[in-house]
Amino acid sequence: MPEAGVRRSVGVFGAVVTLVGFVIGVSIFILPGALAATAGPAVVLSYCIAGLMALFSCFVAAQIGAVFPTSGASFIAVSRLLSPFLGFVVIWLIIGAVSVAIALVAYGFADYALLLMPGLDRVVMAILVVVALAGLNLLGIKETVIGQGLMVVVFMAALVVFCCAALISLDADLLVPFMPNGPGPMLVAAVPAFFSFAGFMVVIEIGGEIKNPSRTMPLALAISFSMVLLVYAAVSVSVVGVIPWQELEGVGAPVGEAAARVLPGWMTNGINLAVLAAAASSINVLLLGYSRDILALARVGAFPETFARISRRQGEPVNAVLLIAGISVGAVAVGGSIAQLATLVVVGLLALQAALGVATLLIPRRLPVPYQEAGFRLGRVALPFFSVGLIALSGAFLVIAAWGDPKVVLIAAAWLMVGVVYYGLRRSALTRRGVDVAQLIWDHVEEHVPRDG
Repeated sequence: MPEAGVRRSVGVFGAVVTLVGFVIGVSIFILPGALAATAGPAVVLSYCIAGLMALFSCFVAAQIGAVFPTSGASFIAVSRLLSPFLGFVVIWLIIGAVSVAIALVAYGFADYALLLMPGLDRVVMAILVVVALAGLNLLGIKETVIGQGLMVVVFMAALVVFCCAALISLDADLLVPFMPNGPGPMLVAAVPAFFSFAGFMVVIEIGGEIKNPSRTMPLALAISFSMVLLVYAAVSVSVVGVIPWQELEGVGAPVGEAAARVLPGWMTNGINLAVLAAAASSINVLLLGYSRDILALARVGAFPETFARISRRQGEPVNAVLLIAGISVGAVAVGGSIAQLATLVVVGLLALQAALGVATLLIPRRLPVPYQEAGFRLGRVALPFFSVGLIALSGAFLVIAAWGDPKVVLIAAAWLMVGVVYYGLRRSALTRRGVDVAQLIWDHVEEHVPRDG
């Protein structure tokens, strides 16, 4: 069902470049160094383990997107199949996680910009790129996706050049011992490594703007996952095969450093420019996709009505984009280590994935007609397999995250409690005015998912 004021203008190519641009983005350019510094060459396995959960999330995302082809589908699905309160809670967690993710990526942009222009202020540069890309988002989704496509072409070409040169120059001796610190650091590294895969779910947040979503989303997810897995395997091996893992601690631009060792100077600068495009593409998609969750919350009264305003000219949720950009600028100012920021993002995404896994399990029983009519449908065996698998993997990753960095989990829990308190206060304030937030959520959900007869 088309949404008022929203245009379906994104096809398969647009969805693929949106996913590849975000999922690959800048994380693969900045995280391998920090993770390999403890996991050693086994960081390659950390990425493989993280990729396994990403595969499960792709199947669940495809099913959710087919049944809920609307913007802010995570919120709609959890609210409809679990409860309006849980729908708000998971999106509150995601808003915090995405803001931190934008800060992490903005810092990655700044680190590589400093390689090209030494002397720049890292924090100022990070803030400027967030502001600039918020402005791009306000131009409209068609313009945003065109810009995204250009950025993806640039950094994918650079990655191909880098990986070919690095694999040719690879020193096999640097891969031995493969797991120098044992399996523990390798498992812990898999949690922040999942940040590099976690963007596949973003496609369901812009479902209301995708053409023929039941066909486009599964196809785009399949193409994107294959491309991402191939790139991550090549890049992670390239970095640890060129730079001794003991030297990677504190290296904020590991791909740039590795490129400098295997490519001539002018080509290294080209790689660094491509990284800037990758970082920009990641921030671009974060602002694009998750501003739609703020839009969904505002439409049901959970957030103030001003954040539901749609630009008449571009069809963009202007104030929602500005809100998430503003929170992200605050996260940039607070700062933190790359690995900690990545883990904090992943904790929020894991909570969302677990909730969506449970919601997907309930689709055939609670929404049998939309499920049967969906253009993409997991079968009786596949649906519980991927749903339960995603729930179990998300829970396991949360345990690993708590074991590896308890402080990060406590920060996420504190943010969650702030959201619970806010929801209670907002609901009480609206109740005094005769407005029931829970009922508004139900009404909004039913506009996009008809009741079964």
